[in-house]
Amino acid sequence: MWKTYSQDGRWPIEKLYLSFSELEKKFGWLVEKIYEQKVGEASLPILGLRTGKEGQALWLIAGIHGEEPAGPNGFAQNIEFLGKLGKKMPVVLLPLCNPSGYLQDWRYPNEYRNEKKGKSVSDSSHLLPDLKSPTKPRTKKPACPEAKALTSWVIKFSKKYEPQLVIDFHEDEDKKDEAFYIYFLGKQGADDPVAGKIVKILINHGFSIQMQGKTRFGEKIKNGIVANISDGSIDELLAAKKIIFKGKVVKGPSAERVVTVETSTVGTALEKRIKAHSEVLRSVEKFWR
Repeated sequence: MWKTYSQDGRWPIEKLYLSFSELEKKFGWLVEKIYEQKVGEASLPILGLRTGKEGQALWLIAGIHGEEPAGPNGFAQNIEFLGKLGKKMPVVLLPLCNPSGYLQDWRYPNEYRNEKKGKSVSDSSHLLPDLKSPTKPRTKKPACPEAKALTSWVIKFSKKYEPQLVIDFHEDEDKKDEAFYIYFLGKQGADDPVAGKIVKILINHGFSIQMQGKTRFGEKIKNGIVANISDGSIDELLAAKKIIFKGKVVKGPSAERVVTVETSTVGTALEKRIKAHSEVLRSVEKFWR
């Protein structure tokens, strides 16, 4: 039995795994173990789940950072919805990308919070073109084994499940008593209607959104959205028109829309955050149309 960090009320990790397994057992989804993390004697698989139906697909991602539990818990608490959704459209689900981080409340698989030492499981810099020399990748090798395995899986299945709409569920504990914003990658930038609807959902759930101005990193905010920035993440990878694969410039996944949802974890009950994430999730059919 794993001892899961539970001070914030997150579900035990074994309960998450049991819930995700229902997609395979009850709804016939296909499941792969992308990578297996270790914490002591515990083995923690990073899972990739997908519908049997292929084609233009909805991609849903959560749990990249271990201290951001609302996304994985929102997925686990909406398994019936996801299962029924998968009968209507191709869906790819990466529900818990950093289980060791979730288990321990560590942001990174190797580090509690220190961003200078931490290695993100979603780091895609080894596949993304350098901004100054686009025929070369930004880094020579993956940031960590998880990033290598996760991005390889994404590249493989983005060919069969062409990403049209990607929603990556994140949170933010850095912005205490501050309004925040979401991120978007796509043609319409900060004027995208889907991103705009997600901002409204968060506002309706009582979250303060900074609608204009700049982030602490100097990025422009418009309509509560920071649009089309390069951050080396799996979100940028899924949106990329071109990537560097086996030393060659090739076509990237080219998702039409990639939205990164953010909710503040400081001073906000997990239950409230899960409700907001769940409404975003349950709105995906409207977004798809």
